[in-house]
Amino acid sequence: MIYKRKPPPGNARRVRHINKNIAGITTNKCGRLVQFESEQERKLILLLERDATVTDFISQPETLRYVDENGRSRQYTPDFQVWRDNGQIELHEVVITQRRQTKETIRQRENAARQICQQRHWTYHIHTEETLPVGYEYANLDVLATFRANTYANEEIATWWLNQLQSRGPVHPQLILTEAPPIHTHGLLLNTLYHLLWHSRVQMVWDAPFIWRGSFHPDARIWLATKKTQASHSPSCLGQEVQR
Repeated sequence: MIYKRKPPPGNARRVRHINKNIAGITTNKCGRLVQFESEQERKLILLLERDATVTDFISQPETLRYVDENGRSRQYTPDFQVWRDNGQIELHEVVITQRRQTKETIRQRENAARQICQQRHWTYHIHTEETLPVGYEYANLDVLATFRANTYANEEIATWWLNQLQSRGPVHPQLILTEAPPIHTHGLLLNTLYHLLWHSRVQMVWDAPFIWRGSFHPDARIWLATKKTQASHSPSCLGQEVQR
């Protein structure tokens, strides 16, 4: 692989396996190659991908240099840099809660990064295993991320789904499928629905079971999104902004 020994373009360093953590490279919504070196970082990537206010993001964006409390020169590379549609720029870091609580060097680098971001009029955000998705939410993000690409954006079928949901409240998706005209294949109908869900044109409960044993969970429900819910897909991905 071309990036086995060097990082993708724009990345300050190549990620590495740490203990049993997973590491890899994926492509983001802008076609940019993005690295992750833990499952927690991959979770954040899924949130950033789904957040409509995020226009682009990059992994390992730059190496920050600072002087610690003992006067020693230090350097630190944040996990991600994020650009938003309002012009805001952010640095994001994923860290394990226990390490953050017990390692003074981590707290020092957070303080240094916050100060650098303040000077640039950016913001700095921390994510931990306690704030990132788990359980059903992570499972749903993982499955539906496959359908985020515009390849699955069939507008004719999308219009059919939206019209079917227009005058209804939350409804089981299988009930809608039983009303589908025979000209549309089952697979194409599902692919389009999953694309609509990912992009919040159709809503669901993300932290509840949705797909179960190859079909829809009995408690799965979908409904038509409002303009407000479409405007921001996943506000939780901001994480904790560091303030001291």
